[in-house]
Amino acid sequence: MTLFAFYGTFTSTQPGHGNLAGARFVERSRTAPRYRLLLVDGRWPALVPYDDGVDIECELYECSEKLLERLARVEPPGWSRGPVELEDGPTVEAFVGDAQLNARGIDVSEHGGWAAFVSSRARPRARGPTSP
Repeated sequence: MTLFAFYGTFTSTQPGHGNLAGARFVERSRTAPRYRLLLVDGRWPALVPYDDGVDIECELYECSEKLLERLARVEPPGWSRGPVELEDGPTVEAFVGDAQLNARGIDVSEHGGWAAFVSSRARPRARGPTSP
């Protein structure tokens, strides 16, 4: 079993979570402040290493290699398995975005995690006063 960090569409409150069937949830955690969370192509989350990074929310799961190989096949081009340092020091694996994704992405790190970013987009926007 491999300890693996998920930070985006596969996390527990997101639509892709069913893809983790067979994985065992370990705990919620945060990355070390060495990454940025990008919204790529208007739909995909990417955790990308940055010199001026921040800590990003993630969930740790114990996963079989068979499951991780299946998930790797559905990841878009530009994401690959790589090491991610957690806030408390250990290093685990995750699907990490390549630096080339910066050109196609918008930094959404200010939300601290993918679920918070998605939630912020779902909130209705305040309207101005209406006329009688």
